Amino acid sequence: MIDSQGLYVQADGSNGDSAHRTGLVCALYCLLGESEKAEALCSTMIRELEVQPGVYRRSSYGDTWDTNPRCFSRDQASRLVLAFALLGKKQKLKSWLWAMFKRGFFHQNNLDDETGRWKFPDLMGIGEWSNLIRGLGWWWAYPLLVLLDLNFIGMVFLRKPWDGASLYVPDLKYAQIKYPTPTAWFAEKLNSKADWCSEALSNHAAENNGCVECGDLFAKLAKV
Repeated sequence: MIDSQGLYVQADGSNGDSAHRTGLVCALYCLLGESEKAEALCSTMIRELEVQPGVYRRSSYGDTWDTNPRCFSRDQASRLVLAFALLGKKQKLKSWLWAMFKRGFFHQNNLDDETGRWKFPDLMGIGEWSNLIRGLGWWWAYPLLVLLDLNFIGMVFLRKPWDGASLYVPDLKYAQIKYPTPTAWFAEKLNSKADWCSEALSNHAAENNGCVECGDLFAKLAKV
């Protein structure tokens, strides 16, 4: 489902995960070779979600959880980072990395929206580092990528059933394109034997309050 701002939301219209879902769709468009759609959606993401350079929000409307940048978590940021990397938006990646650096590489989500108090935010994840290295063209960090891509092997077996495919499959596909490593290659072989597409289709099905458009794109990605 797409809202009036052009962002992707759940089947019931909930927009709390709009940044995650919209970034995911943008990344999937890139992986499917639909660059024009990806560029147009990226412009929408930047217009609606970027509060200041490197700082984002979940959605451009709604309650504190939706609009306050201090509720913007790692799973939301990770899909935007992947989309920027795939599109070659190096300045966006640099701005985001600089903002992360100033926070000690912690994410923005340090606000408990229910109590209004400070909470411990998410730490920058392995997948984000992998996508940054590839997106910024840091070829000199290739040896580090070999190690970081071990994370993909773990995700194949330990992914969260509720939305695991959304959190690692597009990243793994990107790793086959930009600076492929032996570890990413092995993870892809393992992943090809897993039923990740069925999980993605179930997670994004309307009856499970998912985002049907995401499911449709995952079905196409499975055939590539």
